[in-house]
Amino acid sequence: MPRPDLLRSVFGRVTLSALLVSLLSTLALFLVVQKIVEDDGRAMLGREVDTDLAGLADIYVSGGDAELKDRIGDRLAVSREDGERSWYMLADANGRRLAGNLEQWPSIAPEVSEARFVDLPDGDRMFGRATQLGPRAKLLVGRSNYRGEALLTRLAVAFSVAGAGIALLSLIAGHLAARRLRARVGVVNATFDAVRAGRIAARAPGAGDSDELAELAANTNAMLNQLERLVEAQRAVSDQTAHEIRTPLMHLDTRILKAMESTTDDALLRTLEQSRGEIRGVVRLLDSLLDIASTQAMRGDPRGLADVNLSDIAESLADLYGASAEELGIGFHARIAPGVHFRADPMQMTRVMSNLLDNAFKYVPSGGSVLLELSPGPRIVVQDDGPGIPCVDRERVFERYVRLDGARGGGHGLGLSLARAIAERHALSLHVDDAAPGARFVIQPEDRDD
Repeated sequence: MPRPDLLRSVFGRVTLSALLVSLLSTLALFLVVQKIVEDDGRAMLGREVDTDLAGLADIYVSGGDAELKDRIGDRLAVSREDGERSWYMLADANGRRLAGNLEQWPSIAPEVSEARFVDLPDGDRMFGRATQLGPRAKLLVGRSNYRGEALLTRLAVAFSVAGAGIALLSLIAGHLAARRLRARVGVVNATFDAVRAGRIAARAPGAGDSDELAELAANTNAMLNQLERLVEAQRAVSDQTAHEIRTPLMHLDTRILKAMESTTDDALLRTLEQSRGEIRGVVRLLDSLLDIASTQAMRGDPRGLADVNLSDIAESLADLYGASAEELGIGFHARIAPGVHFRADPMQMTRVMSNLLDNAFKYVPSGGSVLLELSPGPRIVVQDDGPGIPCVDRERVFERYVRLDGARGGGHGLGLSLARAIAERHALSLHVDDAAPGARFVIQPEDRDD
């Protein structure tokens, strides 16, 4: 059975789900930490700016515009050791700069003492607060946030590295767990494949463990045990029924034969002979049904198989059917490759080739031809130039009791059913093609394309 791809496999989806959960969890944790760091940084900036702004406002109240301009100049002259930048702007009521290092008033409302981040024309980002000092003056104090931005960058890098590591570990752990689970499920599937191939005694290992897969293996084995019991019971009933039916029929045939020996009535003799023929037909029908059932039951069973020279079998059949073909006025041709060996039951391989040849001879009219071909593989072809088989009937002819019109002689329509059962027992396929004209029956290994 082909293995499903990653997205169709349950274990592949479990592995990908574990990977997705780990990535989403890492991302969620990063967003939470980022929010906390941003909020704390904003709060620290707010306290620093508010403290400086309150001090400058007191200076304005006590010393006026001139004193405030001097103190702003002093602050701008100081270089901060932490590398952060400071911005100040004292402006009149119309927004014209009176002091400070900002050229124009940013979009911060002093009337409500607004505090916010703003982007400056030179590309810097400033957190500032503005306040109204009086009807003719307003003051703004701002700080950069280089340390906070650097911290967020380091956090992003750290979480990216950690997330990649967690994702890799999750992927490895998920893959190992999925591979172990796939292996355990695989042995159950292999057991079903073995049973489907005819090894009814196959059982799933691992039923003694204590998890769900062990329970699945135990239920599988219990089902197979019951199936094996039913198959054995059916086989026993079939064998017993066939024996019980065949025995009285043979006794009846013997009594009819004795009756025929003790009478000279021609009409009675014809009736008794006809009865004997019908009895033998019923016995052959029983034998054929039993052969089909037993062959299907032995599918995949290596017992009774040996290395067989198919070329020898085909040559013997060619000699036999060649003589029959001359009597019927049918051309018979054989193309048999030498030394074709195959591990098989010799009697069954003889039976399958003879059944196909019998079928061909039934439908080929006098003057027609039949071909038997054997090539390595093995590949067995029986072809005729008779009326052929309609496309809609090419599978139906392998069903039991199916006989198409135009057959020469009698029969129960079981020959092709038995032939396919024998082919499947040997891991071979049997199908029919259009020979244009006629039909071509082909036997070849199941995994080989036509």
